[in-house]
Amino acid sequence: MDEHLITKKQFSAAVLVSLLSPLLRLLPQTAVDFAGRAAWLGAAAALPPVTLLGLILTDFQRHMRPGEGMGGLLLRWLGPVAGRAALCLYGAWFLFYGGFILRSGAERLVSTIYPSSGQELFILVTIALCLAVSLGTLRAAARMAVIMRAVLVGALAAVLLLSLPNMEPARLGPLGWRDLPAAIPGALPFASVCAVSACFTFLAGYVGRTEDRLWLPGAMLLTLGLGGAICAAVVCVFGPALAGTLTYPFFVMIRSISLWDLVPRIEAAVIAVWVGADFMLCTMLLRCAHEALRPVFGLPAPDSLPAGGLAGGRWLQWLEAGAVLGCALAFGLPPWRLRLWSDRYIPLASDIMLYGGFGLLWLVTLPRRKKEKSRGP
Repeated sequence: MDEHLITKKQFSAAVLVSLLSPLLRLLPQTAVDFAGRAAWLGAAAALPPVTLLGLILTDFQRHMRPGEGMGGLLLRWLGPVAGRAALCLYGAWFLFYGGFILRSGAERLVSTIYPSSGQELFILVTIALCLAVSLGTLRAAARMAVIMRAVLVGALAAVLLLSLPNMEPARLGPLGWRDLPAAIPGALPFASVCAVSACFTFLAGYVGRTEDRLWLPGAMLLTLGLGGAICAAVVCVFGPALAGTLTYPFFVMIRSISLWDLVPRIEAAVIAVWVGADFMLCTMLLRCAHEALRPVFGLPAPDSLPAGGLAGGRWLQWLEAGAVLGCALAFGLPPWRLRLWSDRYIPLASDIMLYGGFGLLWLVTLPRRKKEKSRGP
């Protein structure tokens, strides 16, 4: 399996590009709704829960054997019954979440760029591409993520720089002691975005062994920094009152750039960020779901199997893609209801599954970890 392993940098790139999807969906609107002009401080206020989650994930990673991800670890620690139940629960969540990502991404494109088009075409094309990539090796997807990271983060940085002439820093402050407590609820969307990185522990078995297995903190910190910068930029351009009323204030901010004829090109770059991030996250969720479910059925790792055909567990990957497509089509809701799911229900469910679920698993498996530690290496 060594030829299919990916490096720590490639893994971190895949995590960061995937996190851009919930980041651009939740920020800055939700943070501004919660915290007003102090929304950008939510990035700093989110550090404690994000750090705690990172420590829990790191502790899990320490106990993983070579080639083992979270799926194998949970099955080994929880036993065949409880372990399979936990893996089925997380596998189902990954597929459900992937379906929502497809639907919300299609709705965003249709409402902002192609108002006369239907969402189903975008959903079908995206899931077909995600399935094609997920049927390949994770190493190929990770290499693609390295390129996408440079392009997408560069596009976001360019948008922020070109928006500087329209910013009024005075709209961020002065912040008094009464404004600082608002940063605490403003941290919720930041924490929800970073929680998605916990899904990638199911892919840990594909990362080469190193002395330092801390892959996630760098991507988490950069995500918090980008989110804080986006919130600050939007508040500086529109002010907290107006920014809170706009559906996609970051996209509207782009259209306020008055620099030669760059706006159409910048819009295209932001669309690429939207589509690229959603595509990468959905692809990775398909792989995460497969890594959660294949131990349940005792299936081999897919990277060593031919991409064509249904043998060796490939049939499960097709079923998983069908489940994602079914969830996406089931979210045929009016825009205002889909927005409610996007801003409230999905982040809450994600936090329960990832912060609450991984925290509970850490507590439940504490006796097993102590037992392994007492045995020594």
